[in-house]
Amino acid sequence: MGESPKVNPENLLEIVKGAYQGKVVLPEFQRSFVWGREDIEEFLASILQGYFVGTFLMLDTSPDSPLFPFRPVEGLAQVNGQANPKEHSTVRLVLDGQQRITSVFYALYAPAIPLRNSKHPYKFYLRLEPTLEGDFDEAIVGVSTWDKRQLSENEALVRQHRALPFTLLADSGAFRRWLFKEQQVWGEDEQTIFDEFYSRFEKFMVPVVNLSSNTNKDNIVNIFERINRTGVSLSLFDLAVARLYPKEVKLRELWEQFKKEHPGVAGLIKPEFLLKVIAVFQGKEPRKGNLLDVLDGLTAEEFLERWREAAEAIVLAHERVRVEYGAFEPGWIPYTTLLVPLGALLWKLKRDKAGQAAYENVDAWYWGSVFAQRYDSAVDSKTYRDFGEVSRWIEGGDPPEWLRRLDPQSLNLDVDEPRSAVYKGLMCLIARRGARDFLTGQPANLNECQDDHIFPKAVYQKDHRVNSVFNRTLISKETNNRKGDKRPSEFLQECLEGHAHNQEKLQATLDSHYILPAAYEALCRDDFEAFVEARSRALREAVAKLLDPSAEGQGGA
Repeated sequence: MGESPKVNPENLLEIVKGAYQGKVVLPEFQRSFVWGREDIEEFLASILQGYFVGTFLMLDTSPDSPLFPFRPVEGLAQVNGQANPKEHSTVRLVLDGQQRITSVFYALYAPAIPLRNSKHPYKFYLRLEPTLEGDFDEAIVGVSTWDKRQLSENEALVRQHRALPFTLLADSGAFRRWLFKEQQVWGEDEQTIFDEFYSRFEKFMVPVVNLSSNTNKDNIVNIFERINRTGVSLSLFDLAVARLYPKEVKLRELWEQFKKEHPGVAGLIKPEFLLKVIAVFQGKEPRKGNLLDVLDGLTAEEFLERWREAAEAIVLAHERVRVEYGAFEPGWIPYTTLLVPLGALLWKLKRDKAGQAAYENVDAWYWGSVFAQRYDSAVDSKTYRDFGEVSRWIEGGDPPEWLRRLDPQSLNLDVDEPRSAVYKGLMCLIARRGARDFLTGQPANLNECQDDHIFPKAVYQKDHRVNSVFNRTLISKETNNRKGDKRPSEFLQECLEGHAHNQEKLQATLDSHYILPAAYEALCRDDFEAFVEARSRALREAVAKLLDPSAEGQGGA
């Protein structure tokens, strides 16, 4: 029998640099890169805090006669098109660790490729003030390149030397030149702390099982399948299960019971969400470092009671998001992470038998968080802060300062990224307004509707705003097929026939999509730009009124 492969420590950044050089590659049987922004942020935070991030499995092989066909790490062509694996005598195939390696590669080299389920690339930043405090939930931020406002904010912090693009961390010389020569903001004490953090990042070691090219191919496939089947890293929930076991609290059974009773909710969230609600109820920020301490401070009876309350809170939040906020399908929820603070607030309102005004305040906070994209980053700290600030508001205090200062006209609502919170939020507004069928004027079955263009893409594809959410709405499959690639003026004639040639009735149907008179007139003229501007005004006015609990009506064009 051959010698068993050994685990050896290797520098993670050197592995990533190997990917940049074309020496570290992926076997073709590996799936594509599927991690999203949140996954990358969490992994980078784990590295900067020195946490264990799992074992990697690599296979050495000849690039000319490899054991398996291979491909470069995704994005390599965009950032180093000259890299050629065949220039190396040996290449290293990543059998396990692709998502982790590619995520660091993506952050450090910023290839111009979108992440999973997005249309635009992301850039990652390290904010320095939260880094000093060890608050990596706040410090590490991924920003979509379509989000000009957040991109501008982070680039401004970079110019002020209060943030760094992660691309600077790819080169130790460039980082230390910036730290000790170029920036004038941070003193010697802060420089020492930043240098220590960077050294941890630069020298971060991971355990690597390296298979030789002599390893039997069938054995390699068997190892790969076994790792992918069993190599699940220990989650926070697993740690909580172990921490509560001595108290005879069977946490896994509690979660299974929750899944059985609320399958629709359980399919949306991680079990840690309930633990985070418990932390908020206990007056603690629900970040990972606090959660286990919160559990330690509760007796078994206290934990069980808090778990029951947290479960009720999450269910209340899911119901309100689905029924009141227009997220008729799970995919339309702008942020599932918002269910934690929303649930905690709704549970408090229910317990206190609060009135309508209190719910309107919570609604304004919710919509403000969605359209200001507040839960794109620093989720745990915002959850804790928002619960306290909104609680004080509904008890007679002032609204949160960020909400008071939020200018609806400054919001970037002109988005074409269906995964963004803004896009989903606007579609939810259309859903909660009624979104009647264009051809019949009858209530549409939203669960069967398609998100599609009003001015057809095939005809107006040269217009850079054709994919804008202002040119999209919820349309039934049958109506969408009838609409096809017809110009709006042509399709409107069919819609008018379906409304007995009654323009007022047709306008009422269009109104349910925030297509008000000015936009209707633009449709009749096939005037794309006028339509987008008119619909933009209608949606912006609707958003403005959502942010102001005292506003009346639903806005006009």
